[in-house]
Amino acid sequence: MENIISRNTTFLGVILITSAVCLLSLSDALVKLHNDRFSIAQLIFLRSALACVFLLVIWRFKKRGTKSLLWPTRWVIVRSLLLCTMWLLYYCGLPDLSFAVAAAALYTAPLFMAVFARLILGTPIDLPDQAALGAGLIGVVMAVQPSPENLSPSLLLPFGAAACYAMAAVLTRAHCRKETSLGMAINLNLCLAVGGGIALMGLEWINPMTEVTTPSFLMDGWRTLSLMDFSIICLLAAFMTYIAIAVAQAYKTSTSITVGLFDNAYLFFAVVWSIMFFDDLPNIMSLAGITLLAGAAVMSALPRRNMRLKTL
Repeated sequence: MENIISRNTTFLGVILITSAVCLLSLSDALVKLHNDRFSIAQLIFLRSALACVFLLVIWRFKKRGTKSLLWPTRWVIVRSLLLCTMWLLYYCGLPDLSFAVAAAALYTAPLFMAVFARLILGTPIDLPDQAALGAGLIGVVMAVQPSPENLSPSLLLPFGAAACYAMAAVLTRAHCRKETSLGMAINLNLCLAVGGGIALMGLEWINPMTEVTTPSFLMDGWRTLSLMDFSIICLLAAFMTYIAIAVAQAYKTSTSITVGLFDNAYLFFAVVWSIMFFDDLPNIMSLAGITLLAGAAVMSALPRRNMRLKTL
């Protein structure tokens, strides 16, 4: 009976994390597809503000305490700032990059995690980790296929986003284990909403002094939204809410190893959306690189024996 329950909870965890990364990749694809409808600051502000409302309703329904909301620890704030930077860098790079290539660059995060875990937690980088790092680097080169024609500053942005995500994950593991997942999700979206609001005010003040005649996803302030535009943002906010809850529940119902393995399904969905929405089928070399990168991420997520962590 216990084995049946264990299998059922593991299966539930797989369903939750797979659906979460499916919606996350779809959300990112929709941002790239509709970046002409709103500015990045407007998108982040409205989506996060709405997600906060949804999450606070759930928080209230579950009758959680308010201490972690009113007085978040410094590590929760640092984590939120790192993830805010991740979203900003990734979204800034999306308009100029192939979606599949941007996703491949973002999913170098497990490789950054191995390095940061070694530096911060003292986790040894053993032979399998070294092999994963090497395979991941080769996979990135194959997926991106750098050349003088396609090298641009935009290509560096998703790698920066991956580094921020990895650092946030390591800090969460080291300092935020006692925090509630829902509380951290609310804090993150509050930080995103505040940051987006400040950016909107700054852009509204700067733009009248500049001669910008064409719409810009990065530099525009507030744009007039149609009903369809607002509906898209509401959908993205609903996605964010589900993702926050599903990921937290996945880690509770299944092992972190299993969740980490299926988290890499993002790369598969990214290729699917790239074909469906942008008619952009990666070539054989890019597909091989993405596959190798996913394999490296899976390898880095596998359990290790005799792993000792240095506590801070």
